Formats: sequence, structure tokens, C-alpha cells
Amino acid sequence: MEFKTLRYHALAAAILILIFFIINTLVSNLITPARYTIDKIAPIYLNYAYYIDSSKQLTFDELMAQPERIIAQPFSKIPWSFTAQNYWLLIDLKNKNLKSEDIVAHFDNPMVDHLTIYQLNDKKQLLHTYNLGDKEQDLSLFQYSVPHIRFTLEGQATQHLVIKIDTGGISKTPVNLYRNKEFVDLVRSQTGIWGIFVGVLIMAALYNLVLYFGIKDRVYLVYIGYIISAIVLMGAVLGFGFYLWPTPWQLFIHERVVFANYAIAFFTLAFCTLFLRYHKDNCWRYKLSVILLSLMFILAVSSLFIPENIAAPIFFVIMAALYIVCIILIYNKLRSGFRWAKYYVLSWVPLILGAAIQPLELTGVISYSFTTRHAFLVAILCEIVLMAMALADRVRYQRERALYHATHTQQTKLLNSAKLKQAFMMLQTQQRRAILCLVKIRHFNSLNTIITPAQGYTLIRHVADKLALQLSYEREFIDLDNDLSAITQFSDLGSGVFAFISTKTQSQVMLEERLTKVLAGLPKQYEIKGLNLQLNYSTGFSYLNENDDFDYWLQHGYLALKNAKDSINKVSSSVHDKQQVMDVTLAAKLQQAIKTNKLALYYQAQLNFSTNKVNGAEALLRWPDPAFKSISIEKLIILAEHTGIINELTLWIIEQACQDIIRFTQNGHPGHTVSVNLSAKNLTINNLAEKVENILIKYQVPAHLLKFELTESAFVESQEALIKLVEQLNTLGVKVVLDDFGTGYASLSYLVNFHFSELKIDKSFVLDLPNNHTHQVIVQTAIDMAHNLGLSITIEGVETQEVHDLLKGMNADHAQGYLYAKPLAYDDYLLYLNSQYNLKMLDSPF
Repeated sequence: MEFKTLRYHALAAAILILIFFIINTLVSNLITPARYTIDKIAPIYLNYAYYIDSSKQLTFDELMAQPERIIAQPFSKIPWSFTAQNYWLLIDLKNKNLKSEDIVAHFDNPMVDHLTIYQLNDKKQLLHTYNLGDKEQDLSLFQYSVPHIRFTLEGQATQHLVIKIDTGGISKTPVNLYRNKEFVDLVRSQTGIWGIFVGVLIMAALYNLVLYFGIKDRVYLVYIGYIISAIVLMGAVLGFGFYLWPTPWQLFIHERVVFANYAIAFFTLAFCTLFLRYHKDNCWRYKLSVILLSLMFILAVSSLFIPENIAAPIFFVIMAALYIVCIILIYNKLRSGFRWAKYYVLSWVPLILGAAIQPLELTGVISYSFTTRHAFLVAILCEIVLMAMALADRVRYQRERALYHATHTQQTKLLNSAKLKQAFMMLQTQQRRAILCLVKIRHFNSLNTIITPAQGYTLIRHVADKLALQLSYEREFIDLDNDLSAITQFSDLGSGVFAFISTKTQSQVMLEERLTKVLAGLPKQYEIKGLNLQLNYSTGFSYLNENDDFDYWLQHGYLALKNAKDSINKVSSSVHDKQQVMDVTLAAKLQQAIKTNKLALYYQAQLNFSTNKVNGAEALLRWPDPAFKSISIEKLIILAEHTGIINELTLWIIEQACQDIIRFTQNGHPGHTVSVNLSAKNLTINNLAEKVENILIKYQVPAHLLKFELTESAFVESQEALIKLVEQLNTLGVKVVLDDFGTGYASLSYLVNFHFSELKIDKSFVLDLPNNHTHQVIVQTAIDMAHNLGLSITIEGVETQEVHDLLKGMNADHAQGYLYAKPLAYDDYLLYLNSQYNLKMLDSPF
């Protein structure tokens, strides 16, 4: 470890020691007053006795009339329980001193319903009656939160205190007598601890609320729920809740304190489940946690309607189940290597100890003291701090994991293109010479059809290990990462492609020789379940020019890789040419043309043989701009598919076609149909059928006038999505045409699985139809089959009168081709349409 890091660690350790010293000093000063009850600092002798009234009917006068009922034993011997009964506590005070003492009697249970104190003189005559408890009206906040009375014991005098405890909840009420000064110190100590507790928890809640808004992880909300539940519960048990909520609220909490206990238990288990990410696993442990959470929720709601003395024992049983389930959840994660949860595991230590002390103190197993009284509060405080550290550690882990996933492929655990890009940016900043080298496992995508993905990843790792060994011999290939424990000289780009960078100044011939040497060292065979795969490789490289960006550099590396498969030594370089730059620019201009409506649709007529007139057309995309008029439409479509704008382009075509259908209607051709081509890429358009319906509604286009032509590539790539789309389009009334029928190997099966309205015969069967008897049989069969299936049929590629006559004789429905018209712009096509109505009906086309 570096000296600088050690120095910072030493500083952090020194700060931690200082903090513990401050805490120790503060705690020692806070708990000191509780040691000085009046019997320890003044010559006052105390005798204790008690009586338990299970009937809850005994009055003060009846008790005093029957002294034989009273048991003379210390209060520590009282068998406190949740049973519904009254407790009578008796204290005899004898002052041996000559001077009087001002005494404060502190009753350390702010949740008592009714606390009645009878003050008697030495002759057991009633001097005064005090009424405390959270059911009493018009008490001050101080009396509610710290139940106490003040009285004076004269010198050499004797007095008696008779205390009646009547409550439906926690009955144990420690009674301590103090001088006024010591009582003030006690209150100061209690207030200090309460202030620290509430302050730390509120700050923790606010901090985690900020984290939630920043990270959007619900575990922080659950953690805040736990914090608030802890404040509510401890505020009720210790009394400081009267300073946090309106008095009626706090009194209501006292009546429903078991619900608060369930709340903190609920959030404890919920936090454990979410923090340890069991909601991601959905295993039987997660289901067990959900069951217990549901049970706690039901019991918590039930506790609002049943007496506290019944609900409390049920809660303690649930607490045992809570600890068991949490231990199971934590142990399983630790066993599976969840080491980053160490702080969370530590947070359970104070919680378990503190939670155990409270019931042990209530049942008398552990003696009451100021320390034991506040043990659970301190335990929760420690737990909150440790849980905050655990959350911070979790964030650190998630950040490291996110960084790892951002720079590594998930399946192969190798560096990905992100690290390659970082290296590129560094080299570009340093203005260093760099050559991107790509190595590809040839036919890897084909191999994926016969091996499983897992086997494919194993194959990549196997080749990667050998590639790392080969590159380690050549110092010219730079490291892409500083991690010495992993393979760092190359990135996995997917599909069996690896990328690395050479910074050595050398000729192209020398680099080709070096790469050929690298390929020679890669494995030529790989066995999978007895199958001995034969492996071949190709490599390409691309030089880094001054104005290149990363994507451009990588693109030309792939171009070189593509060219390498045709070279003899399987090595190729890519020269940056203007044509490729034009392709990138062309894609941007094409997208801009879509947005600015600079494209156009041309229409190729479709003749109806029965009427000998044109009543439909196929819409074909054109770019009228003279600068791009020479570019083939096929290239534009491929460019749109490769750059991801094909869907945007298709939606534009559909909308333009619908607008033109309305224009045809307005110009005297109401039944004119328009066919639009769809490809496999268009199936990725979200809710395509819904978008088509919206366009039809927008322009008030009858659905039957719009047709979609689907090619076989769409069926091969996305058959399930296509079945759904065809059904949706048929529901709308849009006709769907099977294009290029007869060219695909599975075209007949499509007629069974899809509801087409029309078939379209590919022109390859038509061009030599008069001289090819086989094609005549195929076309005639297709026509007859279509008619028998209730479908119409269109023949494309008609260029001669002879072919036209043959198709009419075969009873074809429609024909399309240059014989009738070439693709025409809308205005020219409209003139063409109008001209056919000015001619007489002929047996031959016009």
C-alpha cells in the first residue's frame, strides 16, 4: 500500500479514537447522577413492601385496614407481568438527620395509565394525594414525560408513600428518590441522551431521504421507516415523545405502543430483505420473509383493537421468529460471499444485546439502573450508525460493480469497448500514433447456431487466454487497464471480435507480419462435448488519423475485418476513403430530409385484368434532390436500417401514402389503393398497428385502400411478432400482401399461419415466361391456389405484351410492370390515371 494511503488511514484511526474518547467522557458524565439516590447520600432509611391486587377492586382504605396482606420485600422481588392487575408499592422513609430534606420521587415509567401516590405521616394519616399517568388530564409535559412528585421530609421524621399502579400495559415502574439537585442532574442526563438520540436519528433520516432522491432505491425509504419507528417507540417508552408530537398524539401512541413495536420489527425485516437484495432472487427465503412481513402487518393491525396485555406477549413470540428469519437471510448471503454486508452484520450485535436487555430488565432478571433503562436506546443508536455505514458500503460496492459492468462484458468478464474508448481518448490527447487491430473468430455467428450461448462464451474465454499470451510477447500492444490480476491488453467487442491497440511506429508490412504471427498462435481446434470445432481467424487494422473520432476509427477497423475474409493471409487494412465519409453524412442528410419532408413517393401502376384499368399502385421511395438522385433506393434503405432511422422513414412513407390516397379520391379516383413495403426492421416499431390506425383516422383514409407488402425476410426474423401484427392490421381492415411469393423456402407455410388478402408473384418467374414452360406451370399453379384460398394475386415484372396476354389467359387478377408505366411522381401519375379514363376499353393495355 502506498505511503500516502497509509498516512490517510492513520489520520482516520486517530479521528476515530478521539470520537470514542468524547463519547466515553460524555456517557460517564451523563450516567453519574443516577447513582446518587437519596438513601446513598443522606441518612434516610427506606423500607419497601408491595401487594398485588389481581381483582383490581382494592381501595386505599381497604389496603391500609389489612396490613397483613402487604409483603415486606424489595421492589426487585415484585413479579411484574402483563396480567391485568393493580400493584401497590409501599415505601417507609425515616429521616435520621436533624434538618429537613426536599425529596423528589421519580417514577420511571411514563406509560402508566394511572399512577396514584398517597403521602402519609408517621401515624399513617393521609397528608396528600398525587395523581399522575398518561390517562390523567391537565398535567404538564414535564409531568407526562418524567412522572414525579416533590415533598419535604422533616428532620427526625417518618413518612410513608403508598403508590398504586393501574395500567393495561407495561406495569413495572421503578421508583427512585432523589434530592432536588441530583434529580435535576438526572433530568439533564436523560434530556442529553434523548437529544443525542433524536438528533442523530433525524439527521440520518434526512440524509437517507437525500440519498433516496439521488439514487431512487427504496431501501432508503425502508431505512427511514425504521428510524421513525425507533423514534416513536423509544419516545413512548422513555417519555421524550411528548416533546416531539402534540400531546394527544403521544397519548394515542401510548395506547397503541405494541403497534409501534410491530412497526420497528416490520421495517427491520423489510430492510434486511431489501438490503441483502433478496427481492432480486425471489427464492424460498424471500418468500419466507414476505410471509412473516404479512403476518406482522396483520398482527400489528390487530394490536390496535385488542388489549395491550394480550398483544404484547404475542409480539415477543413474533420477535423470536423475526430473529430466526433474519439470521437465515444474513447467513445465506455471507455463505455466498456477500462480504460487503459486514457493517450490516455488525449492526445486529448492539440490536440483539439491547433488545435482550429490555425484556430481561422488565422481568427482573437484570437489575434496573439508568444504564439498563437506556440500553435499548443506545443499542438502536449504535445500530443506526452501523446501518448507515452499511448503506454507504453498499453504495460503494454498487458503484464499483456498476463501473465493472460498464467496462466489462457480463458474460466473458473481459474488457469491453468502453476501456478501448478510454485508451483511444488518452492516445488522442497525447497525440500518439495508434493502430486499432481487430481479430475475429471466423464464422462465430454460424457456430452460435449449433452451440449454446454458454458454450460460446467459454469458447471466447479460451481464445482470449491464448490471445493474451500472444500479445504479452509483443510490447507494442498497450495495456487498456491497470488491473494486473486480469487480461487487460484487449477488449471483447462481442460476436467473437477482439480489439487491441499498437502504438509502435512500423510499416504496414511489418504490422501484417506481426498480426499473422499472433493469429498463428491462436488455437485451431476446440472440443465441445466430443465435437472438435475447427477454428479460423481473420484480422484487420485501422490507422488513427488526426481528426478521427472513436466510432469512425472502430468503423474502419470493422471494414478492414470484413475485407480480411477475402484476403489470402486473412489480414487487411482499411484506408479512410471519402465514400465512407459520405455514407455517414448521407445518413444525417437522409434523416433531415425525412424531418423536412424533402423525400417523395413515386407510384408504379397495378393493372386490374378484369377492368383493364389501373386501380392501385405500389409506393416507391425517391429522393428528388439532384445531389442524391443517383443513389440507389436499395442503398438508402440499407443505410436507414444500419443507422436505425428505418422506422422513422417507414412511418413517413405510410403517412405520405395516406395523404396521397385522399388526394386520389379528391381527384376522381375513390377506389385507388396504395401498397407500402414493410421489412423485418419495421417490426421493431412500437405499437405499429396503433400508429397506422392513428394515421388512418388523422387523414380519414378508408383502411381497405392501404396495403402492406411483406417480404420473406420479415417472416424469418420475427415470425411471432409478425403474426400479431398481421392480425392487428386485418382487424383494422388494412390488406396485407405476401410479396415475392415463390422465392422463399417456406412460403407455403405462411399461407397457413397468416391471414393474407393477396399474393404477389416475384418478377423472376415472369421475365422469360413465354419461353419457360416450368415458370408457366408455377405461375398458373400459384394463381389457381390463390383463387382456391380466396386470395387475389398480382404479378410483377410485366414488360411485354406477350407476357400480359399470357397472364390474362391464366386468369391473373392484377399485373405490375414497365409495360404499363414506370414509377411516376404523384402529379405525373395522376395525369397517367386520368388519361386511362379518356380512352376506350381495350383488350390490350394502354
